Amino acid sequence: MRAGLVGAVVGSAVLLGACTQGTEEGRSPAPAVAQLTWERVALPGSLAPETLATTTDLVVVGAHGPGRPRPHLLVGPDATTLREVALTPRSPYAFEAHWFGITTHGDRIDAIAGARGGAHGNYRWSTWSGDTKGVAEQEQPFGVFGSYGAGDLAGIAYAGDAPVVLGAWQSQQTGMDVATWTRTGNRWARVPSTGTPLASTAQELADARVVTSRGDGMLLGGSVTHLAPGAVEVEPVAWSAPGPSGPWARVGLPRTGDSGTAEVQGARCTGDRCLLTGVTDGHLSVWQVDAGTPRELTGIPAVEIPENGSVPSPVTLAGNDVVVAPTASGSTVLRRNGESWTSTGGPSGTPTSVVTHGDELWVVTSDDSGATTLWRARVA
Repeated sequence: MRAGLVGAVVGSAVLLGACTQGTEEGRSPAPAVAQLTWERVALPGSLAPETLATTTDLVVVGAHGPGRPRPHLLVGPDATTLREVALTPRSPYAFEAHWFGITTHGDRIDAIAGARGGAHGNYRWSTWSGDTKGVAEQEQPFGVFGSYGAGDLAGIAYAGDAPVVLGAWQSQQTGMDVATWTRTGNRWARVPSTGTPLASTAQELADARVVTSRGDGMLLGGSVTHLAPGAVEVEPVAWSAPGPSGPWARVGLPRTGDSGTAEVQGARCTGDRCLLTGVTDGHLSVWQVDAGTPRELTGIPAVEIPENGSVPSPVTLAGNDVVVAPTASGSTVLRRNGESWTSTGGPSGTPTSVVTHGDELWVVTSDDSGATTLWRARVA
């Protein structure tokens, strides 16, 4: 079965409504730029897109179908030639799973997926591995990702050629620790967080939302909640490690203003340079982490993020950083050239996953009912 394009959506005008009036510290009104024409990519068999990835020359689409087995993977060089990758689920919940993260290394594909089940409706996690010809579940003992003390999984990425899973696990002190898992053969094992910068304490609660490759190492993004008598402060934070098992270093990120809530929600590294996206007091924030001092970027068009909204990881297109951010009316696309930024309209719906492929921007969005749509637009 092949995917196809369903018409062309009228080119999106600049979303002035997505930008707050006037200027704020570190934020600027958006200049008008060329419109993007968004095309809906229809997947075969009424499949619903969930998440995206790319290999060197292929787009990878994680999707969910109406019949068992529900998870599907599609790959192809363009929107009209997407084909299904043979999947081999093994555990009962793998037949029902939704994709939570897909990562690639050359033609290798590794992924995490989950389906709710059991008396408490917690996620039952599954890990998958293979290539563009076939991907199979790597069935794990229940206690690897589940059982007492388990939190949710947040993502998967490569450190060099080794996949690493990010999630949370009950702290030996307070709340939940940031947790990572590494793989030996087909078996995953949790790396202890106690005594590392990933651990929570009675004064600081660590929470990581995203993991991304950084050369032979990796970078996590999230926040640390500082607990003090009569005060709670949420600081945007990154954690970096030179290899899949650490050692970890915590990097506090600057933020606009002196107080309030700020967190990292997306991240992407090119070499040692990393761009992180997130929210500070309801507005889009973008940080850069490299060999120098971390900084919050200025001159970014002011974008108000809806309550409980999350900003997907940034991408790179033709050497420019691109951020697709949710707004009250849908989404907006921000493009960086040097130190200047432009803004134009994104596809309808809330963006949840973004990749670039050649000169195209691919985006999965969801609507208020939870229905998802896959879009693409050529960026000049």
